[in-house]
Amino acid sequence: MKRSTHPSSAHLSRRELLLGLGALAAAATRRAPGAGAPSPSGGAPLRDELTLQSDRFRLVLAPRDGAGILAWALRRGNEWLNLYPDVRDPALQMRYASWMMIPYSNRVANGRFSWAGREYQLRNGENHAIHGDARNHPWTLLERSDSAARLTLDTRAVPDFNWPWAMELTAEIRLDGPALIQRLRIVNRGDSAMPAGFGWHPYYRRHLTRDGEPVRIAFQAAGVWPDPDGDCLPDAPLAPLPPDLRCANGCLVPTDRRYDTCLGGFDGRATIEWPDSGIRLRYECSPNVRHLVYFNPTERPVFALEPAANANNGVNLAARGWEGHGVIELPAGEALDAEFVTRVELDRDA
Repeated sequence: MKRSTHPSSAHLSRRELLLGLGALAAAATRRAPGAGAPSPSGGAPLRDELTLQSDRFRLVLAPRDGAGILAWALRRGNEWLNLYPDVRDPALQMRYASWMMIPYSNRVANGRFSWAGREYQLRNGENHAIHGDARNHPWTLLERSDSAARLTLDTRAVPDFNWPWAMELTAEIRLDGPALIQRLRIVNRGDSAMPAGFGWHPYYRRHLTRDGEPVRIAFQAAGVWPDPDGDCLPDAPLAPLPPDLRCANGCLVPTDRRYDTCLGGFDGRATIEWPDSGIRLRYECSPNVRHLVYFNPTERPVFALEPAANANNGVNLAARGWEGHGVIELPAGEALDAEFVTRVELDRDA
């Protein structure tokens, strides 16, 4: 964790400018329905597209639609091969190919939690508040190059942001050689310490170059959060991995079995491999990424392997005193930094 110093007058003027830009972008988004997710008023936010490209990759980002990623493709020879699903295809009926979950990953049970002796209620509690609120608001583009972008969201400019503490968020997305690098900074701009978490939610295509090809995943984790009723809310402390999730040496991703499973004690390293296509992805995450959510829906030709700081419902697990919840206490004025790197390897004979 890095401490933030008090801003100088130059930084204050810059921040005031960003607040104004954020407010204007939010107003423009509410006025201009587009192809994004539904807004509270029943319309949909404007989906813009920003394309980043390098010798190896092409990535499409939607800054004003929650800074979500719409597509990520690999150049192999003379062809482009989608690694993430390209959600601009309406047949997929997906909002994002990947997005950031801030200030918590996954769910908060009934949107309710206690922290430092106070009770808090988030909106959307009837469906369990899910994946944070940063994806539901337009971000402002700070810098960009052909292969990188840096964006910000200051929630002080968003009166209806669904979190009790104000935050200043910065995200960097960079295509660098064989890697997709994603960095995140969360600064607590509230008046007291807050519970902080985060995660990334990348989807991958189940089949890359032919229908029915196998895909394998590998990871190290200490255990699984038990969820016998299948509501994605842990019902007991971290338990040993069952045989089907002992994937240190690799596991096939099934087409006929659904997983929506939160794994704890994740070491920040994972592998996704399509052997027939000769393509392998390797995760390298910062040490504060201690969880991995494995989501394998059977109704779509995609799956997700989501690196995250906190367990599902982590802030309530912390209140129960359960160990390994992953929630980070972030004092007022301080910053939390995280990184998620995905390296791509190609077999020479593929």
